[in-house]
Amino acid sequence: MSRSRPHVSVLLAALAALVALGVLGACGRSGPAGGGVVDDGTPFGRQAAAAAKAWRDAGLGARWSDGFVPLEPLSVEPPWIEDGTLKASFYGGWIRAATFPDDAGSGVVRFADGSTLEVPLVGARTAVGQLPARSGACPTDSGSSECRWVTLTAARLGTTTLGTSRGEASVPAWLFTVEGLSQPLVRVAVAPSAVTSLPELPAPGAGREAGIVSAMYLGPVDGTTLAVDVGTGSCDTGPRGLVAEYPDLVVVGGAVTTPPPGTACDSMLVVQRVEVHLQRPVGTRPVIDAVSGQPLRPAPAAPSG
Repeated sequence: MSRSRPHVSVLLAALAALVALGVLGACGRSGPAGGGVVDDGTPFGRQAAAAAKAWRDAGLGARWSDGFVPLEPLSVEPPWIEDGTLKASFYGGWIRAATFPDDAGSGVVRFADGSTLEVPLVGARTAVGQLPARSGACPTDSGSSECRWVTLTAARLGTTTLGTSRGEASVPAWLFTVEGLSQPLVRVAVAPSAVTSLPELPAPGAGREAGIVSAMYLGPVDGTTLAVDVGTGSCDTGPRGLVAEYPDLVVVGGAVTTPPPGTACDSMLVVQRVEVHLQRPVGTRPVIDAVSGQPLRPAPAAPSG
């Protein structure tokens, strides 16, 4: 099946080993033996503590290695290139469907290491209700006043491949035939009660510590040295990596020197690689971004040539 999202692999689950909390370039502080959250009083310390708390409040520590924690959207869109108007209709919730049965039952998630997890499923009708809600005016083709609906004509229970905290997994999914498209719209069929969602931290400007920039990707890992790609402004200088270690996870971010007030600068995002140093190897601990609380994925390979 053609997929509209990148193929990814991820770092996995918790390590039962005591490590210390530290910030690159500053003296470290010992983390609590029970895995609690430490705030060392610095802006990054506060931000890292908030990310770690959100992670634990979401129950991820317990379910990261034995539950179903998706790291990608639960809807897999078809290639909209066959009818670009339908993409706008989908995001606007202009979706209509035949009268599908709503039989549920159970299914099995199969992980890359061969392990499996039995999960409850939702029926096709319920899965349609989990697609985007309707908003705004219905899109139309140029020169036409006719609403362009995303029309779902048939539903078949199958599987899709999804990135999870336990690697790529084969997951039960509803495959909906879309009128006018050759490939289906896919919606994961696992019931919400069996899905552990990633935490959502406050958006930038609504609770984020000033001067902290986001870690975007994880580069090579060499023992206790992690390469991290951080997102900076095009006029920011001196990017440096920041890290806080906990027994169950590693929180990373960055800091920069911003230009003087009044400096003319565009708003381009620049991705720059920095390094952070741990007191112990990362092992199987998740590495998460201090700003978003999301786990880092490996950096995309540079294009050849």
